[in-house]
Amino acid sequence: MSNKQVVGNKNKRNLDLTDETASGSHAKRQCSESLFWPEGDDDDSFFSNAKLEDLLGGRKEELFGTQAQTSHNNNQKLQQSGSDDGLGLFGDTSFPGTEKLPLNQHPKPSESLNQIDLAEEDNADEVFKKINLNDLSIAEMEDIFHGAEDFSEPMLQNTQLFLEAVTFKMPRTPEKLLPSVKDESMSFISKSVIESIVQGTQYVTCEELKNQSILDPVNWETQAFADFEKEEKQQQQVKDSFPSKGEFYGLPDKVQKMILEHKGIKSLYEWQDECLNLPAIRQRKNLIYALPTSGGKTLVAEILMLRELLCRERNVLFILPYVSIVQEKVSAMSPFAIDLDFIVEEYTAGKGKCPPQPSRKRRSLFIASIEKGAVLMDSLIDAQRPHEIGLVVVDELHLIGERGRGATLEAFLTKVMFLNASIQIVGMSATIGNLSEISSFLNADVYTRGFRPVELKEYIKCGPDLLEINSAGQTLEEIFIPSRSVDYNYSEAVKRADPDHLAGLISECAPEHCCLVFCPSRKNCENVALLLSRIVPKQKFFEHRRSEKVDLMDALDKMCGIVSPVLAKTLPYGIAYHHSGLTTDERKYIETAYRFGVVTVICCTSTLAAGVNLPAKRVIIRAPYVGQEFMTLCKYKQMVGRAGRAGLGEAGESILIAQSKDNLQVGQMLFSPMDKALSSMDQQEAVGLQSLILSVIGLNLAECRRDLNRLVNSTLLAVQASALEVAVDDIVLRILREMFKNKVLQVTEPQAKSRINSSEIITTQDVNQTNRAAGERRLLIGQSTPFKLTHIGRAAFKAGIDYKRANAIHKELRQAQQQLILTNYLHLLYLVVSFNSNEKGDELFPADASILVSVYTSLPPDSQALFKQMGFTEAHAARLFKTHSVQGPLSLKLNRLYKVLILADILDLLPLPAVATKYNVERGTLQHLISQSLAAASAIVRLCEELEEFWCYKPLFERILHKMDRCGTFELEPLMELPAVKINRAKQLYAAGFRTIEDIAKVRPMLLVQSLEHMPLRVATEIVSAAKIILMKKLDHLEEETENLKMCLQTSRKD
Repeated sequence: MSNKQVVGNKNKRNLDLTDETASGSHAKRQCSESLFWPEGDDDDSFFSNAKLEDLLGGRKEELFGTQAQTSHNNNQKLQQSGSDDGLGLFGDTSFPGTEKLPLNQHPKPSESLNQIDLAEEDNADEVFKKINLNDLSIAEMEDIFHGAEDFSEPMLQNTQLFLEAVTFKMPRTPEKLLPSVKDESMSFISKSVIESIVQGTQYVTCEELKNQSILDPVNWETQAFADFEKEEKQQQQVKDSFPSKGEFYGLPDKVQKMILEHKGIKSLYEWQDECLNLPAIRQRKNLIYALPTSGGKTLVAEILMLRELLCRERNVLFILPYVSIVQEKVSAMSPFAIDLDFIVEEYTAGKGKCPPQPSRKRRSLFIASIEKGAVLMDSLIDAQRPHEIGLVVVDELHLIGERGRGATLEAFLTKVMFLNASIQIVGMSATIGNLSEISSFLNADVYTRGFRPVELKEYIKCGPDLLEINSAGQTLEEIFIPSRSVDYNYSEAVKRADPDHLAGLISECAPEHCCLVFCPSRKNCENVALLLSRIVPKQKFFEHRRSEKVDLMDALDKMCGIVSPVLAKTLPYGIAYHHSGLTTDERKYIETAYRFGVVTVICCTSTLAAGVNLPAKRVIIRAPYVGQEFMTLCKYKQMVGRAGRAGLGEAGESILIAQSKDNLQVGQMLFSPMDKALSSMDQQEAVGLQSLILSVIGLNLAECRRDLNRLVNSTLLAVQASALEVAVDDIVLRILREMFKNKVLQVTEPQAKSRINSSEIITTQDVNQTNRAAGERRLLIGQSTPFKLTHIGRAAFKAGIDYKRANAIHKELRQAQQQLILTNYLHLLYLVVSFNSNEKGDELFPADASILVSVYTSLPPDSQALFKQMGFTEAHAARLFKTHSVQGPLSLKLNRLYKVLILADILDLLPLPAVATKYNVERGTLQHLISQSLAAASAIVRLCEELEEFWCYKPLFERILHKMDRCGTFELEPLMELPAVKINRAKQLYAAGFRTIEDIAKVRPMLLVQSLEHMPLRVATEIVSAAKIILMKKLDHLEEETENLKMCLQTSRKD
């Protein structure tokens, strides 16, 4: 062990955590550079102490220094720390020993909100008077506490100004949304306010919802399960649709033990038990269940998925909103898949075979992003194998209303519904304002419950005043209750930099407890984290888990290749930022450190609220903006839902900081109905509906106008047509005209003579021939006239893109085919970049003119050849160097070429941090570019398979896809097939002697921990399990081939 550590320290940066106070009393603090794996067996450090036997043996207080002490005994029930959109059943190990409260007892309120514990300081009143901010730049000062770029200096703000804005200007909501209230002065209180306090349950079948416009919150408590006794008697007469294999909701007893072992959950919440016994579950009807964030929704879905896999023995498709969550879920699922003998497969970007390899022995859990899940389902339908899927689970169902991928999700669900293949759909969400419409679309029963595992106290900060939101109030004075005023005795310098007392609010909570600060923009996250590290009480924050913070910075340095300049300054104080500009690995290390209480404050964007599960004692919303847009109630609920830690008896606190100019909008947002999920199928020239029509014709689900109208009328768009004021049939007819005009569709049979119920459509052959008679240029398409896709239409369908993009790519590929440069990868990469390019080519980021010229001039002649072919000359380079601006007719190509140069460096194995610095692009954005390019290369491969003229392209783009997906040398490629294994981790494994998947599959996880630096036991377990699953899939494939060969031989013998 000592030899390993000596070698590891040779290239280790000298990390010192320096106190930047002007007093000089702590000018330099020497920190031990202990590695994640300690020198001695008795030493504890950041990751090595996270052993499962310790976690389950009662050492949680030692490991989680930020958690409150709880008394317990071994006979008390274990309670989950679950979240609806976290890792749920298959996530991080939680800790037993927390008490489950009786069902009629609420959690105890949190400690007094006005107590600030600064025990390390002689005098708490003097803490913020010691801060010197002279080293803070003016630019940082301007951005740090004003969110978006257009924020002005803080104006006068107090309770009176806020209440005046809410009282006199608050619009009334429609009467149909209102509960019956006695005080008519409060008739503007919306359904959302009442929902936040309801603890009852409502279960409504889709049939009952057809005649209702909205769920009535007043009837929740009285209606909740009133008819369940009748339902129970009826259900006893109905035979279960799946064989029961145990007492734990039909699952084997082993599953319950695994849940206890890995999650510390001995019993479920009452609502989870209710939900798993609903008539919809027993009758295999579609179901939507909606609860507030952190209610534990994911655990229910995971139990349903396990029942489908183990009891009904059918595959499951699990749709998640973000690639990072998909990868995390796949990684966490692997140990369970091994023990329960099923396969788990990732479907994101370029990963996942379509259609999947059939398996007779083991069932599969496909975990997919929205886009790749749609492609997977299309491939199964095309192969006539949709019946292999028994259950589709959709997390964050409200995303069906998001522009872009919302249309993709709607089209996917429409096809699943239209198939009639006995596929059950289960959707879950915390925020849907129009459940009745979504229920009508999915023909689903609805289960709702206003349940949170811990109490949530919501506050609004108006100047120095904190107002507690009491949703049960009937007047403004009862709703907004003055709590206290804060000052913290700031010095003048701190008061100017932090007029909203953010540092004081955080110091009340951290570092003993964790805190999330939501900021409007990515730059604001970094600047707020930077200033907080200079304002918060330094002794208190610096000393907290000091050695483990050194370990964290060392891990970021070695495993991610860099510690960002901002994090290098903030991490010594346990403060970090979190947004998409960081790489996946960087975010994971920060998230893990946060869960262990090493990082106690994260400044983040709104995406974290809908991503991984990072609960906090206190959530602070820095400003009610998401980017430049004002926050919606949906976003607000997602953010405040992160407050509170289930099972530890802590009340969560949220504080929304409101400026006086935003008072009216804050009031409107708080009292507005929950956001409605509205179809975007008709947006952007109805591109979503075009893609749906293209795919259903390609899949032979529709072959005439009658079929199309029937299918399109089953979409969410059709359900909402009257409200959105759209004529669905007219849009379908217009799309068909465009498809015939662009040679995407063709008539299968000769034109029928009958003109009854026919519509005129311009024929493809005569579009550009205007000299013919009108009658000769028109084609009559009846309701039953059959048509099919042309070659280009089928290629677009296979690639999963709309036909206009397919035509553009077809043109690019045909032009390149005449003079394709294959001396390097640049020309192929240019075609990949073109696939996702917008009209200017500046998607994700525009080209930097000076960097582009500098890199171009250093390229060898064979690489400059592509630039010259695109029309870029030395004169253009000189002009770019002089103007420092990418403009003119070549701007599209130059923006594309800039990304090509970046991707070429990545393929040449230049470290990601070096590429980011070279091209002045954030590391997380580069990862997004790689992911986007992987998806594009995969789509081009599928497109070329359908077009014989592009036969030569298929192997070339397959090579690009493979090389970009691995981004490693030949010997490292097998290791990089494993989830969570990037280039640095692969190098570690290879150097330690683990050179193949087989080497890793047969090793014990603890040996990996002992052999590698910065390897948590949980990650080691997941990597070993993933290696075993890869071998299981190979074994299944070989067994399938063997069985087929046996059948062939038996058949030949009979003949």
